[in-house]
Amino acid sequence: MNDESFVLYKFRAINKHLIESLVSQSLYFARPDALNDPFDCQIDLKAALKRAESSAAGGRKSLLSSFLRNQKFFDNWKSVVDNFGVCSFSRENRDTLLWSRYADEHRGVCLKYQFRESYFLTDEFQFAAAGDVEYLDEPLTEWLKSAPADMDEFVKGLIHKYLKTKSLAWKYEKESRIIRRKHGAFKFSEPVLNQVCFGLQTPDDDIKLITDLARTYAGCTMFSKMFRDETEFGFTEKAL
Repeated sequence: MNDESFVLYKFRAINKHLIESLVSQSLYFARPDALNDPFDCQIDLKAALKRAESSAAGGRKSLLSSFLRNQKFFDNWKSVVDNFGVCSFSRENRDTLLWSRYADEHRGVCLKYQFRESYFLTDEFQFAAAGDVEYLDEPLTEWLKSAPADMDEFVKGLIHKYLKTKSLAWKYEKESRIIRRKHGAFKFSEPVLNQVCFGLQTPDDDIKLITDLARTYAGCTMFSKMFRDETEFGFTEKAL
């Protein structure tokens, strides 16, 4: 059986949190209510249900109305979602906005991770969902208009839609997510850091520090740096 792998990028400032993650070979999975966008993973589910119910008819309207009357469903939903852990990545490593916003204005790093799909299916990992983020105006309301009637399928789809959609304003990030059923730091038992790329303005001392730590503790052997290219605003990656 083939064990497929996939590559994702994570932009980081060089600070104690990055150093701790390299030394411990771990990634942090944040609570949904701790993400930097106050709308992210914080859609008002009851309000979305009301909007979808108001434009529905027949059996669909009855289904959505039954959810709205079920306060226990909302209480259980909140207790479950609050415990999830979200780790965000990008599928892009050369976007200057990402370097500026998340990598300390090009003074940080872009970490290239390579994950085996089978690793997430272990009991240890407590996998909940993964995949690319969708960018839509009203993703939850629209999904509810045609959501599965079966409760198990409904909840499974709701988890994916609730935790993997964002406003169109964030589309440039080309974000992908890995979501666990538990928040906090997770220590990987195998190397997952494939490469470290340093920014245009990363200081030499920081390059040496992170290179030594990544090689010693994370088993990383590939390093690169961004340099200005011949265009006015472009930059290119070169191996170190």
